[in-house]
Amino acid sequence: EVGEQLLRAVEADPELQISIDVTTKTLEVPALDLKVEFPLSDNAQHRLVNGLDDIGITLSHADEIAAYESTRPAWMPTTR
Repeated sequence: EVGEQLLRAVEADPELQISIDVTTKTLEVPALDLKVEFPLSDNAQHRLVNGLDDIGITLSHADEIAAYESTRPAWMPTTR
């Protein structure tokens, strides 16, 4: 129902202001006096709030990766 209401409102006014707050998981449309919560996993929320993609998440573990790689035997493949 909310989705249909939003579609109708945007069709009527393509410049309709819609605010999405990822930290509170809410969508607000002041012109419609509408404020609803939406589902978002904690992982997705963390990634969006912190601007992380898969590479960013991997790089956030760079110290742990380097520590692990330093313990690998020399005969094993490396990424250098």
